[in-house]
Amino acid sequence: MPLLAASTQRNLGMAIAVVAIVGFAIYLIYNVLWAGREERGSELELAPNRKPYMNDQELETRRLDLALAGGLATLVIIGVALPLYWLGEPGRQQGYVEDSRRQFTSRGGEMFEEQCSDCHGGGGLGGSTATTIVDDSGNFVTPVQWEVPALTTTLYRFSEDEVRHILNYGRPPTPMQAWGAPGGGPLTTQQVDELIQYIQSIQLSPEEVEQEVLDGLILQVRGDVLEANPELGARLAEANDAVRQAGADEAAAEAAARNLAAVEQEIRETSEQYIRDLPGVDGASAARGELLFNNGVYGCARCHTPRDSWRFTVPEEAPGEDPKTYEQGSPEEAEVVARLGSLIPEREPGGGAFGPNLTNGSTKRQFDTAGDHAGFVAEGSQEGKAFGNFGQGDGGGQMPAFGVCVGDRDSGERSPIHGFCTLTDGSPRPGMLTPEQIDDIVAYERGL
Repeated sequence: MPLLAASTQRNLGMAIAVVAIVGFAIYLIYNVLWAGREERGSELELAPNRKPYMNDQELETRRLDLALAGGLATLVIIGVALPLYWLGEPGRQQGYVEDSRRQFTSRGGEMFEEQCSDCHGGGGLGGSTATTIVDDSGNFVTPVQWEVPALTTTLYRFSEDEVRHILNYGRPPTPMQAWGAPGGGPLTTQQVDELIQYIQSIQLSPEEVEQEVLDGLILQVRGDVLEANPELGARLAEANDAVRQAGADEAAAEAAARNLAAVEQEIRETSEQYIRDLPGVDGASAARGELLFNNGVYGCARCHTPRDSWRFTVPEEAPGEDPKTYEQGSPEEAEVVARLGSLIPEREPGGGAFGPNLTNGSTKRQFDTAGDHAGFVAEGSQEGKAFGNFGQGDGGGQMPAFGVCVGDRDSGERSPIHGFCTLTDGSPRPGMLTPEQIDDIVAYERGL
């Protein structure tokens, strides 16, 4: 409706402008063509400064009345047109903002596909990139495949200025390099802003975020659920066999696919109930907290657990082939770990990597109460703002926010124009995790 109103005001203003222009054109035509007369005779008789002019009676009645009426009409048009023009200004401003946003998003999307998609995946859906692990002296240790996070929830967790800081200066010691000119990168300030605008355009809705978090938890407990429900596992195996045996028979394939989908839905519902039933104290479950802690980009382990963000690899066996990646817990990974020994960190849950070590009661020393701890997990670190008993916000989005949307936190006056954390109905956009989920994480971390 606001855009419709702005369009109506703009159309009315255009109509008044057209009337004014047409009226002025008629005035010129009348005075130049119709009111003029062809000159005949001598210059002495017809020169404007020599020929007799209208008398006072003509000047002060009909001629003056026409001039005054024309002036009044002009004032009326101006008096009406200016307020209407002013009323249409919000619509023009909004249109300019939307058009600029479309342009920035389009250019940012093209730049993202050229510069960023090799690591972050097409559309920012996540990917991986080859990198190396080095020792404290910078010597090569081993090649690894770094799991690059999706960017579809970035502005839930980081403010616009924090994203700009990361783009400008990178995120050491991860493979994320400096892209902005302030950090020595190739992109201008406007190009960084265009990337940020594109990132905003690919953010998931709150409902999609909630679904992604739950999907990650279900994936983690799937094995335990199938082990605890052997008949469900048997039905899953039968359903998969039926899909394979259907072959080119379309009717059989469709029936087998429907049966497999029904079994998968039952596994999902059973898994959701399994997660809800995990034991806890005073409503908070450390067992659920462990699942949330290890839940990829929606969790904490990729920053706080050594080796969680990457997998060991071996070079490709033939030119053009992708390197082989060893899954965590596999025999191949165990062999690599045994060979490298002390050159790589031990994969201790919460043992510290990009983020600090959370074990040995460090979180209890940092935060006196679980409530203080949960508040920090919800809001993250901020430049110049102290947290806990020993921490101080160091800027750059080092600790993201998990419980509130912070995309607009540093936007100031830009928030009403470029705001992300306000939904279309005017309500605030929630964070990635609910308060109950954060309480579960806190219960797990304070027990490490």
